[in-house]
Parts: sequence; C-alpha cells; structure tokens
Amino acid sequence: MRKLKTMVLNSLLCSSFLLSSLPLHAASDYGISEGNEELLLKGLESLASQQFDTALSQFKELTVKRPDFRLAQLVYADLMASQANPLGQIGSERLQQKKEINGLIDEARARLLINKDKPRAGLIPSSLIKMSDDQKYLLGIDTKFSRLFVFENRRGVPTLIKDYYASYGRGGTEKTKRGDLKTPLGVYFVTDRFFDSRLPERYGSGALPINYPNVWDSRKGRTGSGIWVHGSPVDTYSRPPKASEGCISLTNPDFIDLDKRIDIKNTPVLIGSDFKWIDQKNWIAQQNEIQQYIEQWRVDWESQEHSRYITHYSKKYSDGVRNYQAYSDYKKRINASKEFIKVGLKDVSLFRYPNDPNLMVVTFNQNYESNNYAGESVKRQYWVKEEGQWKIAYEGKPSKGKP
Repeated sequence: MRKLKTMVLNSLLCSSFLLSSLPLHAASDYGISEGNEELLLKGLESLASQQFDTALSQFKELTVKRPDFRLAQLVYADLMASQANPLGQIGSERLQQKKEINGLIDEARARLLINKDKPRAGLIPSSLIKMSDDQKYLLGIDTKFSRLFVFENRRGVPTLIKDYYASYGRGGTEKTKRGDLKTPLGVYFVTDRFFDSRLPERYGSGALPINYPNVWDSRKGRTGSGIWVHGSPVDTYSRPPKASEGCISLTNPDFIDLDKRIDIKNTPVLIGSDFKWIDQKNWIAQQNEIQQYIEQWRVDWESQEHSRYITHYSKKYSDGVRNYQAYSDYKKRINASKEFIKVGLKDVSLFRYPNDPNLMVVTFNQNYESNNYAGESVKRQYWVKEEGQWKIAYEGKPSKGKP
C-alpha cells in the first residue's frame, strides 16, 4: 500500500494518542457492548503500527457489522481511496462537510484518549463521596473523555462496571441559559424514562430525563430544560463528541444496555469535565471526614441549643422562602418550643460537584420525633465550603419525589 496522505488518516496517525505505546485492547476491560469499539481500536492500532492491510480488513469487518458507524465508514473509505491514489483532501467526495469530518476525527481521538488515560481498577471519582444503601447504580459522565461510567454499589463501595462512549452538547459544557446548546455540569438525578415509541427518531432507543435545572441551577439563574441521557438517531451508530443540543447521547445498543440498570426513582448522575480519581483508602478518609459534618449537624439539632445548631448554616442560606436570618429566627422559635427532639437519618447520599469541589449535595430520609410531632420525609441539602468548613446553603424537599 502506498503512503497514506488523506486528511483523515494523517490526522489520526499524527495523533499522540494513537502513537502512544499503551495497549489499545484495554477497551474491553469493562465489557464494551457488541465489541464494536474494541474492533475500532484494533483497527487504529493496526494503523499506528503501519499494518495497513490488516487495518483495511478490520475496518471492512466493522462497516459490515455496523453500516451506520460513520467513523468506521470514514476511515475505511480513506483506506480504500489511499490504495488507489493518495489524496490531499478528504478521502472522498461522498463525505463533503469538513465540519462533519472533523467531528468524526474528534470521535476517534476521544475513543483513543480513554484508552490512554483509563482510570485504574479500584479508583473512584472524588466527587462520589457516598452512595446511599438504596442506590444500586450511579452514572458519571466525564466530558473530557466523552465517556459515561457506570458504578455499581457493592456493599457501600462504588465499583466501576461499565463505560460507554458518549456525545454531549455541541455548545460545550457549563449550561447557563436556554438554547446555548451546552451540557450542564453538576449533580443530577434521573427523573423518568421515555421509550422510543414516544420519541422523535433523533432520540434513538429511548431517553432518561434528568432534573436540570435543579434547585441550585434555579438559584443561580440558569435556564433551559429537557436535558436527557438518550440514544442516537436511528440511522446513526454514534456521533461526534460535541453533537447534541445539550443532552448526553449514547449509541442505541449502549443505551439499551445501560437502561437495564436504571432505577428512575434513585439513580444519581454526576456530570463533570475532568473527574479526579482517588484510591479507596483516600475515598474512605474523605467520606468519614464529611460524614462527621452531617452527624454533628444532627447532634446539634437534637441538643436544642440554637447557637450550636445555626453554626452549620451559611450566611448565604436561602431556601427560596427564607434567607439566613429569617430561617435562624424560625428555627430558634420552633426548636425552643419542643420538650425534646430526636432526628434519625438513613439512606444518606453525598456527592460533590465534579467541577466545584466546594459544593456538595446531601440527600437522606429523615425521621423526626418531638413531644408533639413525628414524621418521615426526604430532605435535600446543598452544602458549601466556606473558610475550610462545610455549611448548609439550601435545605428542602427534592422538587419531584426523591430525584
């Protein structure tokens, strides 16, 4: 085969990720569904080692398996074209849009990046502090890798069991307003499930809405709605990394595989642009430290000593009805009227914002008992770190059930 000079192949072959000495076959570590990504990476590995005939065979096999896999079709077309005549432009007039071509090249690089920097087994995102006992799975989306990670709760320890290539908003991240085509960053929860029969074809095999904008987004004036985790258009296997209107988009086979694990009442979704991963020892130490703040707040509430209790609240506190001073006056009056207070917490979950480690979401089932009232409720708090101390900046019920 003569020397390759197409734009697409040159872009891939010049990529520092592709030329990395790290093995690319690691894509199957967590059981990539269908084996399509594994075959893609084997083909790219063959390209990196200049085994062009082998690469041609591998990409041909992949395009036969998935005729709708545009990235595979693009590379295969360039390989075929390069056999006949080196090109200075895109491999074929069949793919005319330079923007689309660049998007597919970005997809290849994103798929390669995760294999270069894939987190080691046993590592946990530092933003995932604690899953509650009733949370079986958690989704972590890292836009740096264009990747959705699935964690299973194994006796309290989040364990990475799956990961999928994922597209996000073509406007980038840090959504602030309706129509900016960006993906929000933060801590969210799945709120519903939409089946493909109810959806336009562009959403593919189904959709899982999340609770954007949450109460913190609303407090910050962020607008927009309709942020979902969903499949891909029915005629497309996968999309470039930045291709949606703000949603997270998977291939349809991957979405179907993911959807089997989703509890629409209790699945957290952490979205960040560069997760920090820590080992289990440091994760446990972090969890213990933060749980002490929650426990001290509970104990100080039971003490009925207002001066102790109110120190857990930020001076910037607002629940949408009361600011800090109004809330302080209210709780001082209510707690002083009780003969005793007992507070029990269960199913506690703790998550920090991946891109803002000084903001934490705490959710729990609260059992409250006093001399004249007893009740159970779900409570959500937003804690902020101020001068090295965690303080409550918001407290209330989740807006739609537990999510």
